[in-house]
Amino acid sequence: MTPEQIYQQSVDKQRVVITGNGGPFISALIIHVLKQYNRKFDYVLESQEPVLNNGSPTVIIQEPTQLLGYKHHIAILSELSSGADAKRYDQFADATPKGGTLIYPESDPVVKAIGAKERADIQTISYKAYQHEEKNGVTSLISSTKEKIPVKFSGPLHLSHVSAAKEVLKKLGITSGQFYRAVTSFEMN
Repeated sequence: MTPEQIYQQSVDKQRVVITGNGGPFISALIIHVLKQYNRKFDYVLESQEPVLNNGSPTVIIQEPTQLLGYKHHIAILSELSSGADAKRYDQFADATPKGGTLIYPESDPVVKAIGAKERADIQTISYKAYQHEEKNGVTSLISSTKEKIPVKFSGPLHLSHVSAAKEVLKKLGITSGQFYRAVTSFEMN
């Protein structure tokens, strides 16, 4: 399906588009958390048949190549695979509508420059590796109240991507407490 066809089938939904190398992890984590709370959503994922007629208010779109045409409300720019993608990312970021949200990593200097560019009437949010602790082979996220939440993944990129996913989930009405309860059972296949 083309981005325009996906848009036409989801015109009445909030469209979340996740791009870049972190897309599979971020999408999988968002979907895992939404499923834990029986939230209805549609999805278009790189490796699966699209689900677009679920009667849900939201569609999660993981898109590694075609960025324009979805008319996204929320966009995550994750790490670029090459500098050649920078122009497409910039066009995609510029397509964020008034009232939209653009989430980008602090760790990729090219993407950070694109995300931090001043844009009228949109919210930009940068993300970085989630505060964490690694002890005795266990990685734990550290909440704002200093609670330690053990997770089944590690590494700087995954810990960065969890921050991006948490920002999207907050926009979709998932509280920090709900996020922490659900993330403990998340495993990337």
